[in-house]
Amino acid sequence: MYPQYSPPTPPTPQSLEDEIEALEDYKKELEDEKASIEQEISDVEARIKELRAMLEKGGKPPGP
Repeated sequence: MYPQYSPPTPPTPQSLEDEIEALEDYKKELEDEKASIEQEISDVEARIKELRAMLEKGGKPPGP
Protein backbone atom coordinates (compact mmCIF):
# COMPACT_ATOMS: atom_id res chain seq x y z
CA MET A 1 0.00 0.00 0.00
CA TYR A 2 2.73 2.45 1.00
CA PRO A 3 6.34 2.31 -0.23
CA GLN A 4 8.80 0.85 2.25
CA TYR A 5 11.05 3.44 3.87
CA SER A 6 14.68 3.30 2.79
CA PRO A 7 16.87 6.02 4.32
CA PRO A 8 19.66 7.64 2.34
CA THR A 9 23.09 6.14 2.91
CA PRO A 10 25.80 8.26 4.49
CA PRO A 11 28.62 9.37 2.21
CA THR A 12 32.20 8.11 2.31
CA PRO A 13 34.54 11.09 2.85
CA GLN A 14 37.94 11.68 1.23
CA SER A 15 39.16 14.62 3.34
CA LEU A 16 37.87 16.65 6.28
CA GLU A 17 36.46 19.30 3.96
CA ASP A 18 34.85 16.62 1.80
CA GLU A 19 33.38 14.97 4.89
CA ILE A 20 31.90 18.26 6.10
CA GLU A 21 30.38 18.94 2.69
CA ALA A 22 29.11 15.37 2.36
CA LEU A 23 27.58 15.42 5.84
CA GLU A 24 25.87 18.75 5.16
CA ASP A 25 24.40 17.30 1.96
CA TYR A 26 23.38 14.14 3.80
CA LYS A 27 21.72 16.20 6.54
CA LYS A 28 19.73 18.05 3.87
CA GLU A 29 18.60 14.74 2.36
CA LEU A 30 17.51 13.51 5.79
CA GLU A 31 15.62 16.75 6.46
CA ASP A 32 13.83 16.43 3.10
CA GLU A 33 12.97 12.82 3.87
CA LYS A 34 11.71 13.82 7.32
CA ALA A 35 9.41 16.44 5.81
CA SER A 36 8.06 13.88 3.36
CA ILE A 37 7.43 11.35 6.14
CA GLU A 38 5.74 13.97 8.31
CA GLN A 39 3.43 14.86 5.40
CA GLU A 40 2.59 11.17 4.88
CA ILE A 41 1.79 10.80 8.59
CA SER A 42 -0.45 13.85 8.41
CA ASP A 43 -2.30 12.39 5.40
CA VAL A 44 -2.79 9.06 7.17
CA GLU A 45 -4.05 10.80 10.32
CA ALA A 46 -6.56 12.79 8.24
CA ARG A 47 -7.82 9.59 6.57
CA ILE A 48 -8.19 7.86 9.95
CA LYS A 49 -10.23 10.85 11.17
CA GLU A 50 -12.46 10.65 8.06
CA LEU A 51 -13.05 6.93 8.52
CA ARG A 52 -13.85 7.30 12.22
CA ALA A 53 -16.35 10.05 11.39
CA MET A 54 -17.97 7.74 8.82
CA LEU A 55 -18.24 4.97 11.42
CA GLU A 56 -19.82 7.30 13.95
CA LYS A 57 -22.47 8.26 11.39
CA GLY A 58 -23.15 4.59 10.66
CA GLY A 59 -21.73 4.83 7.18
CA LYS A 60 -19.92 2.10 5.40
CA PRO A 61 -16.71 2.59 3.46
CA PRO A 62 -17.00 2.34 -0.32
CA GLY A 63 -16.30 -1.12 -1.59
CA PRO A 64 -16.51 -3.32 -4.67
